[in-house]
Amino acid sequence: MRHLSSSLALLPYYASPADNHLQRKKNIRPPTDGTFVLPINQSLVKDARMSPGTTRMIILLAGWSGGGRPLETTLGIIGKHLGRSARQVQRYLRDAAEEGYLYFKKVVNRLGYVIGLRIVLCKAAIFASKRKASTPKPAAPRRIPATTYESDTNKNTYIFLSADDPLDHKLTSLGLVMGIPIQTR
Repeated sequence: MRHLSSSLALLPYYASPADNHLQRKKNIRPPTDGTFVLPINQSLVKDARMSPGTTRMIILLAGWSGGGRPLETTLGIIGKHLGRSARQVQRYLRDAAEEGYLYFKKVVNRLGYVIGLRIVLCKAAIFASKRKASTPKPAAPRRIPATTYESDTNKNTYIFLSADDPLDHKLTSLGLVMGIPIQTR
């Protein structure tokens, strides 16, 4: 069985137009450059109230922000990475802000021109919480039951065999090797 990474390497980088008539299938697959996204909540991915494009944008922004610091970017940069227009990115931002995953404001220069966006992600809604190392629980106080516990020692197993049967000789020798006391009559 081949590893998944080698199977993915065999996929064509360009899809032939004859394979599918969808425009998105003709796009170039993004290169793998070693970037990653911190673990995110599954609730973000499962949220059916948002469009899939909004989810992709939030995950992209989560990867850019690292641990959740504010981002300063533009609609065009986000749109370039998602393959969407600036107008569509505006819709995605509004959708994500309505659901509480982020908030954003325009960044203006001293003349009042809009030069970008400052986006702050809601860390609690997007990133998975760090798992704490399991600590041993303190032992509960020992209860004194009304009845005694059953003994936890092994009970002897006695198998009585006849001495003249060759199969019984084999069972006896096997029992001795395994440590089971077998008595013959």
